[in-house]
Amino acid sequence: MSILNGKKLYLVDNLINKYIINYSAIVMDLNKLIRSIISFVTRQMARLVQIIGTFFHNIRKKGPEHLTIMLIPHSEKRIFTLHIKYFTLFFIGTVLLIIIIISAMNILSTSTTQQEVHNLIRLSKSWKIKEKIIRDQIDQLNENMTDLKPEIEKLYSSASKKEDYISLFAQGGSSEPNTDILKEKISEKLPDEYYDLERIKNDIAFSKKYIKRVQTFIKEREELFSKMPSIWPLKVGGHITSGYGWRKHPFRRRRTEWHRGIDIASWPGAPIVATAEGIIKLAGWKKGYGLTVIIKHAYGFETHYAHLSRIRAYAGKKIKRGDIIGFLGRTGLTTGYHLHYEIRIGLQDVNPWPYIMNIK
Repeated sequence: MSILNGKKLYLVDNLINKYIINYSAIVMDLNKLIRSIISFVTRQMARLVQIIGTFFHNIRKKGPEHLTIMLIPHSEKRIFTLHIKYFTLFFIGTVLLIIIIISAMNILSTSTTQQEVHNLIRLSKSWKIKEKIIRDQIDQLNENMTDLKPEIEKLYSSASKKEDYISLFAQGGSSEPNTDILKEKISEKLPDEYYDLERIKNDIAFSKKYIKRVQTFIKEREELFSKMPSIWPLKVGGHITSGYGWRKHPFRRRRTEWHRGIDIASWPGAPIVATAEGIIKLAGWKKGYGLTVIIKHAYGFETHYAHLSRIRAYAGKKIKRGDIIGFLGRTGLTTGYHLHYEIRIGLQDVNPWPYIMNIK
């Protein structure tokens, strides 16, 4: 075990030594590279300084020297002689070079400015077209909203059971923009289009609130009517042959009787449906009425269906509006195929006709 441990320690020491040697070599190479870079930059900087110094030395040396320019006319008259120092020429050349550079920069700047102006003009035309399109769309929205307001008011008034619709948008509930927006409008920080869009947005939000109320009312109304007799008791067809109230007795013509419901004639076997949801109270034979179904509804309502040929229900069964409960026949005391249909509230019979016609 000691030999193995010794071998392991030897191997570890070798690896550590190799790692230290390699690390030292890398550090030395990096130092050499950094020194080479610093030496190169130093030499180049010295050379640049030398060139600049030589240039200015030459200028200072040759500056006082003169350059003679002679102008000899063809007429051989007086010769014009001009003596100029090299320093003056250098100064003039430097000024001209600066003027040329500044002029070139101004030309480039002017060209860029002209291009930017051209782009701004093009963008301005494009924005004017877009602005017109947006303005037209806003006007169309405004017109549609103006046409929609009376319809919303009529809808709300009909749900509120008022004959004349109330002007919801003229009662202060309409959505005028908030105070901050009005201040911005007055100070002309916002365009007219923003003001119009804000007003339309508020009108839409106001309309949605009242439409939601109407939807809630319609939903509750449908739920209420689903529990009240409100549809035609035959699935299809049929016509009334005897109305509600006093009439001549069908078998004793010289006598009158109080008819508690209406008689609806149709073809034999026509399906009869429940006019509201409820629970079957009676499904069987009733004296004088023949095969009869009586359904008990909410709010004290009862509906009676008599003279059926066949019953498709049983006492205690929960029924929904529109479910078939039997078929038209002529059982009991009857002169022909028809359905005797009654609506009662508590113990009092009522005319079924208004419920069939007005509650939809």
